[in-house]
Amino acid sequence: MFNSVRVREHAFAMLIAILLLGALAAASSAPLLHAQTPAQSSSQSFDIVSVAPGVYAAIGKNGVFGNGAFIVGPDSVVVVDTQLRPSWARDLISEIRKVTDKPVRYVINTHWHGDHTNGNMAYAAAFGPNVTFVAQTNTREDMIARGAPQIELQRTKTLPDGITALEKQLADGKDAKGVALTDATRQQMQTQLTNQKAQLAELLVTTVTPSTLTYDTSMIIHQGEREIHLLHWGNAHTRGDTVVYLPKERVVITGDLLTNGIPNVRSGYPVEWIDTLNAIDKLSWDSAIPGHGNVQPGKAQLESLIAYFKDVVAAVKDCVAKGMTLEQAEKTIDLSKDKSAFPNFDTGGNISAIERTWTEITGGPMQ
Repeated sequence: MFNSVRVREHAFAMLIAILLLGALAAASSAPLLHAQTPAQSSSQSFDIVSVAPGVYAAIGKNGVFGNGAFIVGPDSVVVVDTQLRPSWARDLISEIRKVTDKPVRYVINTHWHGDHTNGNMAYAAAFGPNVTFVAQTNTREDMIARGAPQIELQRTKTLPDGITALEKQLADGKDAKGVALTDATRQQMQTQLTNQKAQLAELLVTTVTPSTLTYDTSMIIHQGEREIHLLHWGNAHTRGDTVVYLPKERVVITGDLLTNGIPNVRSGYPVEWIDTLNAIDKLSWDSAIPGHGNVQPGKAQLESLIAYFKDVVAAVKDCVAKGMTLEQAEKTIDLSKDKSAFPNFDTGGNISAIERTWTEITGGPMQ
């Protein structure tokens, strides 16, 4: 039976993670990260970047937390991931139509999280029954069993409660701890309030559009002479991650297996995640379109993430072997040598990774 307490906890954690990803995306131009490939075009929601002939990254901006991608073939288009809000998906459809008048034939969801799937309904509305939604088998199951309850909880409780709390704090001039608001804090809270109201308005009309075609470990979509490989190696960021690999174009589209920081690990499996990252590393590619952040030339960020997760797993295993508590482990583990590759290291990313790895290693609940 689905555990409603875990749904509430996960929905709140996912909402916080989305807000943090917004901050991380804003930092994506920092010198620590790869320079962005020049955009082919730019809109309110996306920079459209040509990564290879016919292959485009849609890099989210101005609060659009997730990236997408689209691949233009002789007769149709394949889209990868559909954003948190249906309105953002509609923005991307408009950008696709600036590049080609060919219809979208396939929509691939790299995993079940709402910031990669909520926009599916926009493609169903725009392209009707001719569009096929593709995902790994576990992703379809989790979109239905976890995604739908999460949307319902966010629109009936999590977001309304958050909006009420922010409105009260702004009216009182004090934050949740009773500290007087500065002008900067007030502006930040007002922005959060505006974003939460906009998100709630969209969730009230959002419906889950699950996959209509699934696979277990691999499949290939043939788009003219192009092969689009869908690959799944096991538990990682979720239990149903898809990597989209274009061998001829030497491009990978990773979803949140790889981002511009420490990825959200709230529903991840850090110990097993390493195996999937190693598998991606063995593929022959030159450019990665990550789930969040700029297009990544080469494998430097991937290899930094592999090294980081190996360090996290080794450190947590050592603390468990010594009989420490999680709280003791968090105070003891020092991973600062990995910090330079991850702009969200000190804003929750590192602690979240330690906590989730602890749960996985100690056999705790992984829902």
